[in-house]
Amino acid sequence: MDKLLIVKLDAIGDVLRTTSILPGVADKYRPAQIDWITSEISSELLEGNPYLGRVFIWGKHDKATDYDLVIGLEDEREICRFVAGVGAGKIIGAYLANGKIIYTPSSWFDMSLISKYGLEKANELKKLNQKTFQQHMAELLDIQASAYVFKLSPEEIEYGKKVVKDLGISSGDKVVGINTGAGKRWPQKSWGVERTIELINRMKKEVGAVSIILGGSDERERNKIISSETGMPDAGIHSLRGFASIINQCRAVLSSDSLALHFTIALRRRVVAFFGPTSAAEIELYGLGEKLSAPIDCAVCYKKSCEVKPNCMDYLSVDEVFTAVKRQV
Repeated sequence: MDKLLIVKLDAIGDVLRTTSILPGVADKYRPAQIDWITSEISSELLEGNPYLGRVFIWGKHDKATDYDLVIGLEDEREICRFVAGVGAGKIIGAYLANGKIIYTPSSWFDMSLISKYGLEKANELKKLNQKTFQQHMAELLDIQASAYVFKLSPEEIEYGKKVVKDLGISSGDKVVGINTGAGKRWPQKSWGVERTIELINRMKKEVGAVSIILGGSDERERNKIISSETGMPDAGIHSLRGFASIINQCRAVLSSDSLALHFTIALRRRVVAFFGPTSAAEIELYGLGEKLSAPIDCAVCYKKSCEVKPNCMDYLSVDEVFTAVKRQV
């Protein structure tokens, strides 16, 4: 039996979507033991995954040795050095050779920070890209693309039901998750607080929908304002899997390009996803909903700040978002 190792640490949502390679990898290399190295926080997403043998945490991975195939999906130098040294066999993806980070032929890495074409060309390729992440991985690994591999336990499902019930929401309500923030790392992904408030009030009045305000610790203050101005409940802060269990109770979710979006896709809930500085093309919705993108030339810029007025998110009107969410509800 071959031993395979996947090396993918961050970001959390990226780790979750990378589980989509597991069925294809398992089928191609059957029978094989598949292990994974990830970050400590992301390891929670891989708990109980039926395709995985061992899950190692980066920094505590000394027993991850002697692999026949290593799939390196990170571009940091130290991680690439590890990928180059841990396997006695084949490497697919990024690794260190002769002091330089290189990668096996890949249109995905061609668009990355380690692109052989340089950063300027990489950004141009990323803007022009029309393939999903899953399609890029299928080509890199020569496998069939799949859905995310993530499942809540019965106890976690009950946790979500209890949280929603404690928020005053009944089982017969049309529940819509609202995740319009995006954290501190990518503030330009967020949609405005005032527009979010207007949308929620309109959803309540015209559709009879109950909204749950979703987000992490970085969204606490904006979510409190949205909740106060709409009378809709703030879901609060939970573990990663607890957060997923609440999304699991939603009929549909409106989300930025964030972890909430990936959980929504993984749990096969209806979704409206909006994009500005990041690529909508990379996201595979599996027929679960629709994407909204700003009709502006400088979109997909991957900038963390912007001086353009109006910016890409300003182009997303309440009418447009309301119509999309209404369709999914």
